[in-house]
Amino acid sequence: MSRKRYLRVRNFDAIQHYKDRNPIWIKLYCSILDDYDFAQLPDETKFHAVGLMLLASRLNNKFPADEVWLRAKINAEKEINLNLLLEIRFLEVAQSEKGAKNDENFNGEPTTNARKSMETKDDLDSATFQDEENRAIPEQNREEENRKEHNTTQRDALEEEKAVCVSLENSSQNNGHLSVFSLEECFKYVEICKSKGENITNPKGLATSLYENGKADAFILATLYPEENEKREIEIYGEPRRFSEEPCTVCFGSKMEVVSGKGARPCPNCKNEKGHATGKQPEGEKDDEQKIFD
Repeated sequence: MSRKRYLRVRNFDAIQHYKDRNPIWIKLYCSILDDYDFAQLPDETKFHAVGLMLLASRLNNKFPADEVWLRAKINAEKEINLNLLLEIRFLEVAQSEKGAKNDENFNGEPTTNARKSMETKDDLDSATFQDEENRAIPEQNREEENRKEHNTTQRDALEEEKAVCVSLENSSQNNGHLSVFSLEECFKYVEICKSKGENITNPKGLATSLYENGKADAFILATLYPEENEKREIEIYGEPRRFSEEPCTVCFGSKMEVVSGKGARPCPNCKNEKGHATGKQPEGEKDDEQKIFD
């Protein structure tokens, strides 16, 4: 009677930070896109490969060479080409004993050396594939991991924000402008504001001012790149920031932020409150039509 064969993802343990089963997420490195053999795989096999990585994280990187069982576990409809994944060395036959040679192919019978290294009861027990075992991590441990991951994300976001500030300072010294956006992007933002009915009589002048002082960068990001802006704000503030639909009646380049239960904050650009003029000249409304784009 031939013994059951097991497979594993090659080098999987070396690149994953979790050492327990059923983690909440795994590491998937972008370098996989540079792997020529992986790129040649059919699209469905690429998904199968990623699905097997997820499954490996639950099963301590040891699963049976049972294509039907594996297909059901990763919710795949098409047959998994295990031979192809073995051929490109994405998968390999799991060693039956510590230190034993990996001298068993997928299609054939074990070699003489492999027959001598029979799996012990402990090996089989450690490779049990009960769903109850896959859920062995207590819920409180999972919540703790989520909390740590959230704290790490917030810390990374703050560090990124500091890096942006440094970048702005360097940009100011080297290029003579504070905005992280190009002059063309600033002009595009101004044109969008004007199309929404904002009273802007000198679009080029206003765009140039916003490019030089960088005071509308948050609004430019929210207008031109809403998905990136929402993601960044959730990382930093925990939720997307909301702004009043009515533009500031003084500087035109800003909209006042809405605070839950507190109305709108003063305009971050000219400190205008609730549309009351402060006496400050609206930015960009100077006679600077002569300024041209870089």
